[in-house]
Amino acid sequence: MLPASQMRHLQLLFAVSSRAVVTKIRLMSHKSDVSSRTNILAKSWSTISTEYEKVLVPRFAPWTHNTLDALRVAVNKDMKCVPDDIITPSRALVLCCGPGQELLPIARILGPTSTVLGIDLAPGMVDSARERIETECKDDDNIIYKECITAEVGDAMDPPPGPHHVIFSAFGLQQLPSPIQAIESWFNVMEPGGICVFIYWPPSPPKIPGEEDSPFHF
Repeated sequence: MLPASQMRHLQLLFAVSSRAVVTKIRLMSHKSDVSSRTNILAKSWSTISTEYEKVLVPRFAPWTHNTLDALRVAVNKDMKCVPDDIITPSRALVLCCGPGQELLPIARILGPTSTVLGIDLAPGMVDSARERIETECKDDDNIIYKECITAEVGDAMDPPPGPHHVIFSAFGLQQLPSPIQAIESWFNVMEPGGICVFIYWPPSPPKIPGEEDSPFHF
């Protein structure tokens, strides 16, 4: 369970990113209002980054693993069309990467010749992701992936230029002010014929055995 002080930040975060508030922000005429919301989100996510990694990353794990499996299936299907003697470097963009729990698994799926870039709005989350990369890549089996994984502060609404062969996001899309606009911007920087895999929870998620509403039900 999150400490009370951290829970207040988490509640503020979800309140700020709710559809009602997003709709209100859309109607405002000053860009500074949107900028203020972005700053609040970045600071809130940074504040809870440590507890997020301890509490919510394990809670999201079943959904994250399913999403990674979907990517693995898509990549393997693509690779069957590539001759065995050709090594194809892949550029992967991981949006709203949080503390980076998907970065190494994606690098392992794509191989050590790939580049995996994780971006997140919150500097605190990016710091956690970099620490995770350093720790995980000390293992002998993972050391070959250390140079191909990076994490940077960035906005998923304005992704870095591509082309990216793979675009991946787990539980980030619903936090953005305009999910449709975000997806359009992702496709604009994706390699033609590339792979885009993402998961998010809908406004009214269906009942799931063991979860009354969604991964966020406490």
